[in-house]
Amino acid sequence: MPSTDYYKSLGVSKNASKSEIKKAYRKLALKYHPDRASKSGIDPKKAEEKFKEISEAYSILSDEKKRQQYDQFGPDYFSKFKGQGGFRTTVDPFEIFSQFFGGSSGGFSFQNMGGSRFSNFQRQAQPQKGSDIQIPFKVSTSELAIDGTILKKVISLKRRYSDGTEKVEKIRIPIPKNVTDGKTLRIPEKGNHGKQGGPNGDLLVKISLVDDILAIPISVFLAIRGSEGLSIKSPSGDNLRGIVPPNTQEGDLLDFTSDLGTVKKIRVVYRYPTKLTEKQISLLNELIE
Repeated sequence: MPSTDYYKSLGVSKNASKSEIKKAYRKLALKYHPDRASKSGIDPKKAEEKFKEISEAYSILSDEKKRQQYDQFGPDYFSKFKGQGGFRTTVDPFEIFSQFFGGSSGGFSFQNMGGSRFSNFQRQAQPQKGSDIQIPFKVSTSELAIDGTILKKVISLKRRYSDGTEKVEKIRIPIPKNVTDGKTLRIPEKGNHGKQGGPNGDLLVKISLVDDILAIPISVFLAIRGSEGLSIKSPSGDNLRGIVPPNTQEGDLLDFTSDLGTVKKIRVVYRYPTKLTEKQISLLNELIE
């Protein structure tokens, strides 16, 4: 079935104001409402479909957020909420009509609509998307430094089901190596469960990056030359030993081993000389040349 153009359904332009959309819906709703349509000689089946169509269009275009989503993604964005009756929003068209007219009938009766010639139009419970869950999550830079392009973490998360019950589940969170502090990762359909067969909400993971890699300043000349065995002492007092390859770049991560055999990552930071003798400057000039 082709996608519905909500603007065409109401007969308004894409730049229509809220008042224009409201005016268009009012006119069409009064024309195609079951009670009015049956008295006007409009084909019942066509009136039913049109009444559902304009109600659907109004429910989207009258809501600023939904209208932005529709303008950006098109009607297919809402098609996954489509119910068995073909009505793609979670709002009953009769309910929309009643709310629009403040509970009045607009000059005619619409009581006992279910018993009219439109009784085949069943107002069934519509699918509803589950709500999103947002959590903070700390990630250390040393974890991101582990080989691989994706860091996989498993957490315990309490999710709400359609019947209102909650259950703790294990959720795997893939974290890209280039993630930045404050970044929010979206894990599709890992939020609370939908209702009436609707899709689950998403899990929003806000990353808090903790830099726990020890930055070790070494002479820029040592970094160029390299070292087969460099010993350093960490701020915690651990003795660390490792190899500095020739032409090590500033920011490179190296593996150093503690006295206890624990491997730790260190980040190379260049330390530049502040005082050079005339002989050292002469040698440096020769090297540059």
